[in-house]
Parts: sequence; C-alpha cells; structure tokens
Amino acid sequence: MKTIIYKRIAYPLMLLAGFILAGCNPHSMTKCGPCPALAQVIPNMTFRVVDKTTSQDLFFGAQAKYKPAQLKMFHIINGKPDTAVLRTDTVNHYFNISLIPSHPVDTVTMQIAALPQDELLFKMGITPGCCPFVILSSVSFNGEIVYKSANAGSVVVLSK
Repeated sequence: MKTIIYKRIAYPLMLLAGFILAGCNPHSMTKCGPCPALAQVIPNMTFRVVDKTTSQDLFFGAQAKYKPAQLKMFHIINGKPDTAVLRTDTVNHYFNISLIPSHPVDTVTMQIAALPQDELLFKMGITPGCCPFVILSSVSFNGEIVYKSANAGSVVVLSK
C-alpha cells in the first residue's frame, strides 16, 4: 500500500521540486518570485464527441445517441485505472477532463457505452520563465494529435 501511495505522489513532488529549483536561478539578473506554491490551473482539456460519418454530437442535442452518463474516462496510473475528473457542461454541450500528472505522458481511456475503448495520451510540459508550472502540452486520440498547448481554451472535437 505504501508503494502505491509513493508512486502516485513521487512524480508530482519531483516536478514541484524542479519548479522551485528552476525558479531560483542564481544567474538571473532579475529577482524571481514569489511563485505560487501550486500551479494555478490543473492540466485539462475541453472536448465534444461527434459521429465520425455524420459529425452529429453523440451526447447533446435532439439526435444524441448517448447520455452523458454513458461516457466513462479513467486515468491509467501504473497500469491500473484510476479516477479522471470529468465535468459535463450541459448548457454549452461539452465535457472537460482534468488530471493531476503522474508521468510525463499520462494515459486516459474513454469508454462510450458498449463501443470499443479509446485511448488518449496526455503529454505534459513545463512553462518557461521565473515561475514554471506543468501544462498540457499535447493530447493524442487513438494515435492522432487532437490538441496542442497553442489551442488552450478551445473545444477539441473527437470523432468516434
């Protein structure tokens, strides 16, 4: 049990230590800090899921094939499924997933009802500058890149 807890917190703690050390550069000509103790935003992605052939939203609207409760997502940590924070916005018709990084590339599985399971790879990065923090660098969906940090704030469309 202690090993599992250690593995779940070791990577985030190493990242935090790296941020502290990177923010305290003795060769810098400008004063750095104070930096926030934690990142202001947990890496996350906003998305919709549409039908591959019709582009019809699979979860929202009059012709939706599935209910939002039929979407299950799991953050895979050390080979075992764990909870992924999935929020549903029924007003704007999208989902948002956020996760606390446990590796430089984290795996998330997506299951819609009885359809085949999909795989998302969340690649983390670190912002440059005085107070660096972890960001979502890119996301691939079944091997295809669907998100880059330059798209932050936009809604990603996943075709199923």
